[in-house]
Amino acid sequence: MPEQLLTILKICLLVLLYLFFLRVIRAVWAEVAAPRLAPDGAPAPVVAPVAKGRSRSSRSTRRNSTPTRLRVVEPTARSGADYEIGPEVTIGRSAGCSIVLDEQYVSSVHTRLFTREDQVFVEDLGSTNGTWINGVRAVGQMPVRTGDRVQIGNVILELC
Repeated sequence: MPEQLLTILKICLLVLLYLFFLRVIRAVWAEVAAPRLAPDGAPAPVVAPVAKGRSRSSRSTRRNSTPTRLRVVEPTARSGADYEIGPEVTIGRSAGCSIVLDEQYVSSVHTRLFTREDQVFVEDLGSTNGTWINGVRAVGQMPVRTGDRVQIGNVILELC
């Protein structure tokens, strides 16, 4: 009798172990496969119409100006969305951030943009995946200007 009881307990333990692994795999799959939607309380991005036919000289003049907005370049589903840059802006997944990017590879509080003496700076706030400026990983406080591209996770933002 005790041998049969031990066999039944072993089978129960194996079933519980398999159920545990199944639950873990489902949780991981749901995290990876499902796209995240912005929370209801998050401010909606301002979508600005794209101006056609800009001349090359106006681009070079704008390149030297201080950026005042961030425009989403990628992912294409959010392309064209604009965000205003204030004196200090935080970007991340947290609802407390100025700009909420609910993406898989974005940390809770990922990046900070701030203005000092008419110059905009980007600072990575210890994020897991880092912040990239024009393909170069941001280290410390890095100055940026109009036309630069900031990558946060899979989201690429252009300073306008």
